[in-house]
Amino acid sequence: MEHTHRFRTFAENEFGYLGMCASCRTINVAFQNSLFCLTLDQFEAFAEMMHNRLSMRPINTPHGKELMLATPMPNYFLLFSDEDLTRLCALLSEAAPILEAERILTVSHRLN
Repeated sequence: MEHTHRFRTFAENEFGYLGMCASCRTINVAFQNSLFCLTLDQFEAFAEMMHNRLSMRPINTPHGKELMLATPMPNYFLLFSDEDLTRLCALLSEAAPILEAERILTVSHRLN
C-alpha cells in the first residue's frame, strides 16, 4: 500500500520547518538534525515542554549545549543551547495558531 503525503508547511526558518501531512494528520517538526512526528495533542505537550524547558536538566558541555532532555529511548538524549530553544520555540509559536484552528476543525468534524 502506498501512502501519498500532501504536506502543508505552516512555519519555516533556516533551522527547520513545521507542517502537517493532510492525509495522516501527522505534524512534523524538523529542527536542525531532528524530526519529531506528533499528533495535535502531542504537539501541544511538546510545545509546552520546549517553551517552559520542562524535564530538561542542566549540563556542561564544551560546545555550548546547556540543557539535556531525555528521550524514551535508553541512553539517547537531546542537547540544546538557550539559542537553540529560542529558535525552536519561535517556529512552534509561529505555527501554533494554525494548529489550534486544525484542532477546532477536527473536533467540529467529529461532532458532525
